[in-house]
Amino acid sequence: MDKIKIEIEETFSALCKNNIDDYKIYVSRYSRDAIPAVHRYISACPKEETVRVYAVGGDGTLFDCLNGMVDFPNAELTSVPYGNNNDFILAFGENKNGRITSLFRDLRALAFAPSRPVDIINCGSNYAMLEVNIGIIGQTLIFKNDVFAKIPEKILRKNISFAYSFCAFLALFKKELIKQHYTIFLDGEDLSGNYYHVKAANNACNAGSFTPNPCAMPDNGSFELVLGRTTSMFNVLRSIRDYNNGHSGKYKFYTLKRGKKLEIKSEEMMRVMIDDEAFFTDNIQLELIPGGIKFFAPEGLNFVDYSHKAYRGPV
Repeated sequence: MDKIKIEIEETFSALCKNNIDDYKIYVSRYSRDAIPAVHRYISACPKEETVRVYAVGGDGTLFDCLNGMVDFPNAELTSVPYGNNNDFILAFGENKNGRITSLFRDLRALAFAPSRPVDIINCGSNYAMLEVNIGIIGQTLIFKNDVFAKIPEKILRKNISFAYSFCAFLALFKKELIKQHYTIFLDGEDLSGNYYHVKAANNACNAGSFTPNPCAMPDNGSFELVLGRTTSMFNVLRSIRDYNNGHSGKYKFYTLKRGKKLEIKSEEMMRVMIDDEAFFTDNIQLELIPGGIKFFAPEGLNFVDYSHKAYRGPV
């Protein structure tokens, strides 16, 4: 972290001509700590001045920064990827040989990069840029936070795929999650039933190399809803690889929809993952906010359409 901080100081001191009042570095101490810090900083800036927020970390840090600035029309956001998961920037292309990561780590180039409107999902008192997961994947994150809480960050980052896979396997043994009943309305359509997995996706990519929602894009005005109906553990396990590659349509127990408003309730507590943050609730309402935030990215990069990776049915 010290090395990154020095790089930030050197870059922005030069850009701001040594006027340190033009920027501020805030080191987040724990989950959600950055939300009030970002809000306070932007509140103190003139409303006619564009304020750029650089989320240095992973998708959890990006979530915090988004939620601290979403009410300010003069604020713009970007991601400087140094986290365990940096999935949002993969909307700009596959990270072959670390190309996308390198481009988003170029602070000087980012300072002059153009911004574009990006859709976000209102989740009641929170906002998401990537996705909202309910059920098994929500429980997976909860297990990951508990089981690996004492593992050093450097070690966890190198083994993050194993950590998520192991915790997903543990989550599958929670039988009450496999058959939990949800009351679900998508844009007024009743989709209620027993599901082990519910996901609203605003981004195609997940876990660095997977594209479970290839038709989802951050600027197309809707999210992709995936419903995994209650089935056997065997069916869940045999579908994981196809699901991660965007081929969940091969299986009858998956339903794919598109929408803008989603209401979900359950008599049992729901395990919810909003981007990379875990929550417990018995009801949640989601609404897509088209162009809800301005996001700046390296010159020449545009959102990539991953829909060619989607399942096309039997040949």
